[in-house]
Amino acid sequence: MYKIFYILFPILLLSCKSDAELAMERGIALYDWNKLDQAIIEFNKVKYLLNYTKDESLASVELLAQAHFNLGITYAKMHLYSQAEQELLTAIELIPSKEYRDVLNMVRSKMQPASDNTQS
Repeated sequence: MYKIFYILFPILLLSCKSDAELAMERGIALYDWNKLDQAIIEFNKVKYLLNYTKDESLASVELLAQAHFNLGITYAKMHLYSQAEQELLTAIELIPSKEYRDVLNMVRSKMQPASDNTQS
């Protein structure tokens, strides 16, 4: 019986997720279910938890950048392009990523008013 404990304990210990990681997973699930307001709450919870702990490890910075990115795409889906732009800029400041920049460019293109090509 003790052998099973010694085998399972390290597995359980390593599989424990932080509150921030769990909030991220909930936010992604809520986004997938199109519960965008609730997803925003969860992604903001990730930001709060990571800023509160002041953990500056690479994993925490990546998770924080992902939270800002997820907020950006959620706001964009809600047509809140200004908020989306701010979140995406923060994500890029934390982790410069081509994916983040591409989404930012897409959001910025939606922000620009359509040009009027008709002539008087």
